[in-house]
Amino acid sequence: MNKIKLILIAIAVAAAGQQFFGSRSADAQAKVETAGQKFKNIKVLNDVPADQIGPIMNIMSASLGVDCKMCHASNDRDFEKDGNEHKDIAREMLKMTFAINKQFFEGKTEVTCNTCHGGRERPIAVPNLMQVVREERPKQPATKPTVEQILAKYEAALGGKAALAKIKSRHITATRVEPDGKTTEPEEIWQEPGMFRVDTRYGDYLISEVVEGEKVRKTGNKEPITLRPDEMEQIRREAQLFANPDLASVYTKLDFRFVDRIDGREVYLVLGTTSSGARERLYFDTATGFLVRRVATAMTVIGPFPFQVDMSDHRDFGGVKLPATVRYAMPAISWTRKIQEVRNNP
Repeated sequence: MNKIKLILIAIAVAAAGQQFFGSRSADAQAKVETAGQKFKNIKVLNDVPADQIGPIMNIMSASLGVDCKMCHASNDRDFEKDGNEHKDIAREMLKMTFAINKQFFEGKTEVTCNTCHGGRERPIAVPNLMQVVREERPKQPATKPTVEQILAKYEAALGGKAALAKIKSRHITATRVEPDGKTTEPEEIWQEPGMFRVDTRYGDYLISEVVEGEKVRKTGNKEPITLRPDEMEQIRREAQLFANPDLASVYTKLDFRFVDRIDGREVYLVLGTTSSGARERLYFDTATGFLVRRVATAMTVIGPFPFQVDMSDHRDFGGVKLPATVRYAMPAISWTRKIQEVRNNP
């Protein structure tokens, strides 16, 4: 893992603070280890599932545009220490947010850290006196396109059914670029029927993400890494959607919603529902047909934890076009994959 991700997840042990992609039964909920059971010095989020603490810390970090040092007294991973007044303030802010949602929104998570902070350390109370130009939604088509038409255009954009059928496996070499734009790590990707694997090397440390059928696993130097349900789901989805226009086999339901706009380009927004009932937003470029963005969301007790994948710079690799640049982003964490070479049917 990159250094940022390790730090943000590690601060879970000091959290002052429900499900992920699908619901858990009451019996399962009762067996879930809580933050109060797993970590030290928990003052507010004692009853929250322990596996939510990492995402919650990331949401708070991104909502205020700050890092761990804002609330934690040290950077030596002894995060349960008190002594930083901002940690006490954060605890009170969490209580306030929970109280607002309970009193005014029937307990639903409508007000979050980001509602007031919007990526700033301190909320801005004074109205913006500059004219705000709001971009209108694009004009909607007189006749709505069907999902079948959108997927057919996507298949043609990738290269067509015949070209896709010729490729039984792939070996891809790529580079992972960190947010600073300078730090990079080599990546290798293998794809074949029923198997998808991504290896990322951080010096002597090798992270492997593997999907074999319905099984998903992640290792660090061959040692198992525990995955949250949402992390497992996103690794699985990456394998399912890679150069695959048959989205009907991935989602149990697909609905066209409306024409939207991303970076000035018009896109079709399609809502995909998984077998577990989770919904993901899929954006297809109306002109090129390519899938250019996917957004999934996991719920935490302080608000949604989004996972966004942006695909661009589609290039021809042996008769099939793949996005040579893929940006992955979630609260306080992002990286970009740059494909260097693709060997088909190695």
